[in-house]
Amino acid sequence: MPLVSIGEHKLFYREEMPPPSLGGTQESLIPIIFLHGFTLDHRQWNKQAEYFGQTRRVLCIDAMGHGKSDAPESGYSRADRVEHLRAFVEALGINRFHLVGLSMGGTTAIGYALRYSKQLESMTLVSTAAAGWSGSNKVSLVDRLAREKGLEAARRKWKQITLLYYKEKHLEIKQLMEEMVDGHSGAVWLDPMRGKYPREYDLEKVHEITVPTQIIVGELDRIFVPLAHTLNRQIAESRLLVYENTGHMVNMEQPDRFNADLSEFLKEVDK
Repeated sequence: MPLVSIGEHKLFYREEMPPPSLGGTQESLIPIIFLHGFTLDHRQWNKQAEYFGQTRRVLCIDAMGHGKSDAPESGYSRADRVEHLRAFVEALGINRFHLVGLSMGGTTAIGYALRYSKQLESMTLVSTAAAGWSGSNKVSLVDRLAREKGLEAARRKWKQITLLYYKEKHLEIKQLMEEMVDGHSGAVWLDPMRGKYPREYDLEKVHEITVPTQIIVGELDRIFVPLAHTLNRQIAESRLLVYENTGHMVNMEQPDRFNADLSEFLKEVDK
């Protein structure tokens, strides 16, 4: 099982590589690193790993406390996730890479671009949140449930909230998301520092980002659409794509279109 040591703990990742016949090597290819959303894991990117892994090196990481990575008692701030990613690429000897993040993963990507932009070839933000921005009180509601009624009560409520859109359509997506949430450790909810970490405010800083940036959001993901437009205005020369009739899990709902758009963007960056 591919694991990278981050201090006393380990991060799991899925890796895909193109066939040797294509002439690429692990050292010569600029990888794509995919970061998943809150309570999900690397499986969110299955169709991207299969598609891009045919021509590029692909790394899909399980954030700490998620999937097959370790779940320490604390250390779940955005700043922690940024440093975990920095340690991950350092351990694998990666100097430059493309970064793709959805929701929580997008928040991590923004933090990385603000701190370690020289390592990034490009950044793609998908249905992204941003540190210091709050589009809904549902997260704090689930946090309170975890403290007052326990982890399983929080997990049930979180599934009710996040899977509602997929209840009657995209049943395959609903099933996989439910599996990922059920496999989530819940350590983030139980973190004694939850809500006490120093606050960061991305919207005061994102104008500093000069990394080639693509922003993708589903038009039905109404909480995140306004933020996508704000980021597009503030990140110079960024590209915004709004997918019609699409919700939060853009890459899972429209994998073919997403893969084509990301592939085109990466080719433009690589020129």
